[in-house]
Amino acid sequence: MRNIRKQALAWLCVFMLCFPCTGALAEFSPRYEALSQGDGWTVSAAASVESLSPLSRQSVQIVNDWLSHLKILISAGKVTQGEIQWDQDPLYAVSVQKQSGYTLTTFYPSAGAYLTEPQGRDALAILTDADSWPDPALLPQTYAALAPGLYEKLAEYAAPKTVKEPTSIKNAARSASYENYTLKADDLNAAWPALLEAILPQIKTALKDQPLWYARAEELLRGLEFSGECRFKRFLDKDGQDMGMQFTGNAAKGEDKRKVTLFGGYTPDKGGYLSLTLPAVKGKNNLKVTLAEKLTQKNGTNALETEGTYTRTMDGKTVSGTLDGTLKNVIKDEAEHWTGKITLTSTENKVKTTWVLSPDMSFTDEGLSGKVAVQKKEGSKVTAKGSLELLVTPYQTLTTVSAASAKDLRGLAQERARTALLSELSPLSGAVAQLASALPEKDRTRLLHDLRTDEWMNGPAVPVQQENAAQSADADDGWVVEEEQQ
Repeated sequence: MRNIRKQALAWLCVFMLCFPCTGALAEFSPRYEALSQGDGWTVSAAASVESLSPLSRQSVQIVNDWLSHLKILISAGKVTQGEIQWDQDPLYAVSVQKQSGYTLTTFYPSAGAYLTEPQGRDALAILTDADSWPDPALLPQTYAALAPGLYEKLAEYAAPKTVKEPTSIKNAARSASYENYTLKADDLNAAWPALLEAILPQIKTALKDQPLWYARAEELLRGLEFSGECRFKRFLDKDGQDMGMQFTGNAAKGEDKRKVTLFGGYTPDKGGYLSLTLPAVKGKNNLKVTLAEKLTQKNGTNALETEGTYTRTMDGKTVSGTLDGTLKNVIKDEAEHWTGKITLTSTENKVKTTWVLSPDMSFTDEGLSGKVAVQKKEGSKVTAKGSLELLVTPYQTLTTVSAASAKDLRGLAQERARTALLSELSPLSGAVAQLASALPEKDRTRLLHDLRTDEWMNGPAVPVQQENAAQSADADDGWVVEEEQQ
């Protein structure tokens, strides 16, 4: 039961904190851009299942009857709210409101209220030990903001050489020229503190809603030590404006020494590419991340293509993943129809898991609505098929809790703050129990019969006392470049 509570809260946190990562959609969809310019948005989601291993057809029908009563709503704006409804009545809800001196998080039905630091984790994130991911759409504007200060400081340590030579950058316009900065390791190590003072404020601004990510990035960057010859290339467009960069050199974090290649560029309304590779100077450890985005507009149809890869090899173990997505938006008389396919894969211990999402949605007077077909494969076997019915509308206020008083968690260490929040797991357990009790006893028996596979019955047990350790291990996996600290 404790694992169920943890997973349920984690999924709610993911929906509440990660869904806004859709900055590229503003160029893709005029109506989405208009919607996002308001007070925020509200998305409601209802699910249905076509097949779900190892459930029989009869059990799938039982699950669908149960799901027909269930809905999840998320509102994102000045106040971020998440709500689980059963037959349109609120069953469980969380609200997060940021103020200048604190963040207020309230829970329903417990009426619990908590104050946390305004630039730190809110109470929900502390309880679930989860952080939202930074929006990749912020990368171009962040680079544009930090580039002038970065290269102004670099020029104090290495005179730039302008090279009028075009450089191809995937999906972006070709760079017309670049400025070349070459530094010996001693010079770059001497310049590094000044360079950080020029760029860290811009990174902090970009990550203002993800303070822990910023703290990790700052700790990583401040601890780097360079060796050998290091080179910066400042890519300029035909008008002499910043559009990208390349860095090559060796950098170490403690005893972990890597060859670093960072390359990327971006053109508004067109697209761009980013690549980071970190192979070990000695040994086979490696990290490689790529991101690519391409926007095309032709004959009333906008197409947004995204690609991403992630490969990490550490101590002989390799984990990898890919993202391959295409969204098409047919625009006619201000109407918009979205279709596409998004494929996400992950491979670990030679086991490949593939998720395929296929949206079919349209804008109406009410908002953006439609279905997203979902399929999961493990290896070559389809283990789940279903769909999500989604509706995205202008911001709506969900269930709110009037906080007469709130526990002040500011200044507490994360573990102490989480201990103070553990009482909120009890109402969630009650909500889970209420959902389970909605199934008639014969239906619960039928589902349990299908679930009693050898794998389910004989799978490894996780002792309750190991939960905190598991949470700590999971938390370490959230930052893809954090391996430099090892």
